[in-house]
This record gives sequence, C-alpha cells and structure tokens, in this order.
Amino acid sequence: MKNRFILGIYTLIETLFFKSLTPVILVSPPPSMVVHRGDNVTLQCTNVLKDPGHVAWFKQVNVSEPLCIASMYISQPYVKHHNGFQPSHMEMFINNKIIFLKITEVDVADSGLYCCGMYNQYFIFTNMTFLMVPGNLFNYFSAVTTECYDDDGTMYLLPLVVILAVVTAVLLIVIIILFVSNSGTENYNCSLFHDVCNLQNQDPDALNYAALKFTSEKRKMERRREKELDPHVVYAATR
Repeated sequence: MKNRFILGIYTLIETLFFKSLTPVILVSPPPSMVVHRGDNVTLQCTNVLKDPGHVAWFKQVNVSEPLCIASMYISQPYVKHHNGFQPSHMEMFINNKIIFLKITEVDVADSGLYCCGMYNQYFIFTNMTFLMVPGNLFNYFSAVTTECYDDDGTMYLLPLVVILAVVTAVLLIVIIILFVSNSGTENYNCSLFHDVCNLQNQDPDALNYAALKFTSEKRKMERRREKELDPHVVYAATR
C-alpha cells in the first residue's frame, strides 16, 4: 500500500510540474490524528529545500490515486488549488520555513491520508498524517488497518494464523472420529448378518436337489440291510 501511495504521488507531481523522472526520498512514517466534526485542523511540514522550488499538499483515500489539494512556488505567494478543493475549506500558506494546510470545520469527507510534497532537484514527501473524523465506518477499518501495519509495511497476522490452525485441527479430529465410528458400525452389521445373507443367497433348486439326494441314499441303505439278513431258513413240518 505504501509503495502504491508513493508511486501515485510521484506520478501526479510529475504530471503537474515537470514531466521528467527524478529520484524520490521518503522521510517520515504517517502518524494518526483523530478529530471531531466542526473542528479546525492545521497540518504543517518544514521546508527542507535549499533552493526555491515547488511545494504541495496531497490527500489519499483508501488505495485510490492521491489528489493534489493545493500547490505553490516557494518564492511566489500565489497558491493554486486542484481537483475541486476550495480555498475557503482548505487553505495553504507558508510562514518562514513552515508550510501549512489549514482545514476549516472538518467533516467525515475530510478523512484520509495527507502528505506534504516538495520538489527542486528531487521529490521529498514528508509529514504523512492520517486524519480520521469519527462517524464514518471507513475510519474504523482504516484505524484497524493502520494498527496492523508496522512502519516497514509488515502486517501482524499471528493471532489470526493461530486461530485458523486451532479450528483446522479440531475439524480434522472430528472428521477422523466420525470416519472410525462409521467404519466400526459397518463391520458389526456385516458380521451380524453374514450367515443370514449367505443363506438368502443360496440357490433354492440346489437346496431341493440336496434334500432329494439325501432321501434316495437313505432308501438304498435300508434295502441293502434287508439283503444282508441270514439266507438260511429252517422249515419245520408238523406230523
């Protein structure tokens, strides 16, 4: 986000003033300022240019392109406003080495990131200030986003990572328990009804044939036993 902001300001100043590529120096991290509706706010930065050059104030909302509020040449008192900003609401002026931007009766729409830019032989951006006016949902998310980032642009996501890891572990354990439980139930049901299933799957004709064969063999055995009886018969005559 910071890189996009710097690139946007660089391109805008280049378009407004010079049309040439030059080095950029960033000298201060952006602090936050919370104000209330109707308050008067004055932003300021120190002129570090050794020779006369151009100075300007910029405003950026979210990640949109930075807009130039007003600009002027150090050696001339004339101030030019840009992008619809009115001098009655945002006044830019210089007192000695201090460059001021006075915002009269701030409103929610004035929330955003303000920056002071200077140009002589190179661009310098200083006094980046995040202005927040309560009463806008944007301010809350912007404040949270600002607190999550360090000066070097590092975002702290450790708490979120830990929470996601714990939730993932719990879900994995629940899935394993459900899988094992369902597997045990299926094995038990299969063992309980194994014999019944086998009986139901047998061919009825085969069962009838087995019963008929068993009956025939039983009759043959009975006849064989009758033949094996003693063949000698004693006849007795009565006189």
